[in-house]
Amino acid sequence: MKTYTLIALNLLLTQTALAASSSPVTVYGVMDLAVVSDSDSGRHLMKVDSGQQTASRIGIKGEEDLGNGMKASFVIEEQIEADTGQPSFAGTLFGSQCWVGLNTPLGAIRMGRVYTPYFGSIATNDPFDAKGPGESTRVFYDSGVRMNNTFKYSLPPTLGGFYADLAYGAGEVAGNASANRQISMDAGYAAGPLNIVLAHHDANDATGAKLARSSLVGGTYDFHVLKAWVVLARSRNDAQLDTRDTLLGVSLPLGRDTLALDYVHKADSYHHDANATQLAFGYYHPLSLRTNLYVVGSNLANQDLAQYQATLPGGTRRILSLGMRHQF
Repeated sequence: MKTYTLIALNLLLTQTALAASSSPVTVYGVMDLAVVSDSDSGRHLMKVDSGQQTASRIGIKGEEDLGNGMKASFVIEEQIEADTGQPSFAGTLFGSQCWVGLNTPLGAIRMGRVYTPYFGSIATNDPFDAKGPGESTRVFYDSGVRMNNTFKYSLPPTLGGFYADLAYGAGEVAGNASANRQISMDAGYAAGPLNIVLAHHDANDATGAKLARSSLVGGTYDFHVLKAWVVLARSRNDAQLDTRDTLLGVSLPLGRDTLALDYVHKADSYHHDANATQLAFGYYHPLSLRTNLYVVGSNLANQDLAQYQATLPGGTRRILSLGMRHQF
């Protein structure tokens, strides 16, 4: 922990120095804590927990204008468990994101530890932003949230709403280029009230065998009186993985407040009696542009052989969180 503290202090001092320069550098973050009632397969627990709406985190980001339509940029970000102050990723100081990038008129590249385009496609089409008791990835096969050792290319944001990302994560295993390798991509269109995306993620295990191939189609449409959310996904490998995931959700503006509801279902085509269904709601009340209160609850029911988010096969997990989120 002393090493983490010294590194963090050095980064803050560096940021202070850079802030005085012509290149903008920003310290930012989120603190999100809630009182949580958690019932897991009949066993109940009351606790204070972090990240029930958004993961608590702190980061530094910046960019430099290089001229001719080019900019250099970087992000170093650590996710933290705000209830204890511990890092979310043991042994990794900046486990949330850590990358350097170059934006050009022909697109952007990033290198380092980044979010997978596949996970991003789930999160942007989930009314709970793929976080907390209502998130779809409590049931979905998400193929991993982040990629290490990654080279990522993104189309420029000047194509009339069309976008696409392609990311390659090197496994970096000597003598076996396929081991731990990941490839993730998305392509979509976002304009006005509509967003629609196709995404695919291909991951290998430590031996180079296929861990999972996942594909999805997702989208949102804002009807103003409500916003509709949908994701349909399938994940397979050459062994015992063949699942179909479905998310159907709505969010409704209620004055300044927002109500979110979703239905998430996993259908397991390989294992009998191994499906799972989650129902969730969330209510969000802003106190300012940076601070809000919330209540989020979910009920996740497993069939007899399923064990998603439960300690026992066939168990039911019920969570109710009352919390506060502050962004800075």
